[in-house]
Amino acid sequence: MRIRPSLGASFVNEGKEIDYDAKIYSLDGNRKFYLFDIVPVSAPRMTQSDRWKLNPEHLDINKRQRPVVRKYFAYKNELIKQGKILNFGMKEILDVLFLIPMPNSWSNKKKDKMNRMPMKVKPDTDNLTKAIKDTFCVNDSYIYKEFSEKRWAYKGSVIIFQ
Repeated sequence: MRIRPSLGASFVNEGKEIDYDAKIYSLDGNRKFYLFDIVPVSAPRMTQSDRWKLNPEHLDINKRQRPVVRKYFAYKNELIKQGKILNFGMKEILDVLFLIPMPNSWSNKKKDKMNRMPMKVKPDTDNLTKAIKDTFCVNDSYIYKEFSEKRWAYKGSVIIFQ
């Protein structure tokens, strides 16, 4: 008996569409979560030279570490530090909420309106979750389900639910 590699022919299921709630978010205090007090940073596209360019103040400008890579590694180190304090360990399901700080250039009226609303601009949620998995997992293949969300906030944080 041959195992089918997919569901077969392409089709559209005409069931109901899921209505995602884009309203103001409120944190569910009944669930267990870990709050990391750090502004989220997405994982950058790494190059081969990022392995050996380790000194950000090198005299030769061509041998300096890129600022985006330096910021990413500082973010990872801070996550690890806070994770040890909180005794955090990754589970098989990753449910994470990224609170992105609003720009200082926004007016107070706009900040009040956008607080806890969905963030629909860069960085992408997949790059933000990749940074979390790269930080806490040696091999992240055991994670089989991911939920990620990014919202505007006055202060940046990462909240991981368990």
